[in-house]
Amino acid sequence: MAARLWALVLAGRVLVAAAVAAWAGAVCAIPAAAAAAGVTVWCVISLAAVAASFAAARLGPRSPGLRTGAMPLLRIVCAETLALEITLLRMAAEPLLARLESAGAPAGRPPPKIVLVHGIACNRAVWRPLLAALRDAGIDGVLAINLEPLFAGIDTYARDLLERLETIAATGGGPVTIVAHSMGGLIARAALREAKPGTIGRIITVGTPHHGTVAACPFGWTSTRQMCRGSRWLLELNERQEGRLGLPLASLYSLDDNLIVPAGSAVLLGARSLELRGAGHLGLLRSPQVLERIVAELRE
Repeated sequence: MAARLWALVLAGRVLVAAAVAAWAGAVCAIPAAAAAAGVTVWCVISLAAVAASFAAARLGPRSPGLRTGAMPLLRIVCAETLALEITLLRMAAEPLLARLESAGAPAGRPPPKIVLVHGIACNRAVWRPLLAALRDAGIDGVLAINLEPLFAGIDTYARDLLERLETIAATGGGPVTIVAHSMGGLIARAALREAKPGTIGRIITVGTPHHGTVAACPFGWTSTRQMCRGSRWLLELNERQEGRLGLPLASLYSLDDNLIVPAGSAVLLGARSLELRGAGHLGLLRSPQVLERIVAELRE
């Protein structure tokens, strides 16, 4: 469903850009100007959306020590815009890419040792940079999953994840390491509440709002209400787990995250926090520094 959603979004943007290009061509009668107008509109839509998210993040509660100059911030906004464009295209194309990959996959593979869990309104395509980095590092036994339906509650996703983990355990796998982005980290922690001992070995979260984010509060979906800073769901989860997780958890996060507000929400008592700078929310999944950190964590 995420692939269908983002394919429709991209199709809508193509129509808008084509309409602007057609208008510019009619006004200027210069094909190059029409093409330039269409490309400009396409880029401006993404850039405006990302810039607005960073502006909103700066207006919200800020983590101590967050001081980003104008030029570094501009570079981060542009990098996050590029990350958004690439991620949207990958998510829209994921069903086709998955079919091509499954056709050439060997049969009888051993149970996975690492499970990758995406965040809200995404699919497994967000993990393609990490999957490539893991292959280059010689780390195998990795499963990137899709969670459905869109905009369900975190507990619904956690039950789905737990069923997959129990299937892995039943086939001789485990304990599994979970690497999760954004809401995926909360899904992993929710699954941990009901997981049998030895099912989950450790958790690595990337840009996860362990204490919520104000960016989620305006939206009315169950999962965004649960991620809203100060929500009852989060308070109950942290009251039960914070400081007594029972397994290693590493939290990678960026002080320049445009969707986790404040960025310090990713700090969890009892977890090892790895603070970064210079990456937005989706940019974390493409950052060479983040990919290197995750590879190093998985090698320990």
